[in-house]
Amino acid sequence: MWARADVSSTTRNIRSLAGVGAVVLALALAACGGDDGSETASVGDCIDAENTVVDCDSSSAAKELVSDQSEPDAIACVTIGDKPQVEVTVGDGKFCAEER
Repeated sequence: MWARADVSSTTRNIRSLAGVGAVVLALALAACGGDDGSETASVGDCIDAENTVVDCDSSSAAKELVSDQSEPDAIACVTIGDKPQVEVTVGDGKFCAEER
């Protein structure tokens, strides 16, 4: 049979606080960022002049991502017509984007 050592209430409280602190730190780190353009972008997202993802309703939304160039069936950006597309880099991805 296993012998269980008595753990003082102070030690239990310290362990509990350490656990709560670790959870709070993890949540805080997960909430950081978002304004550096490194978040995952996808087709349909809008970007500003610095190629950072923004809300499409924002006045700073300059272009909309219309195709993901990393997809196996991606074609070159369409550069003719009334909305010529340009290739942009958002985070680690390359996309075709057109003016809004």
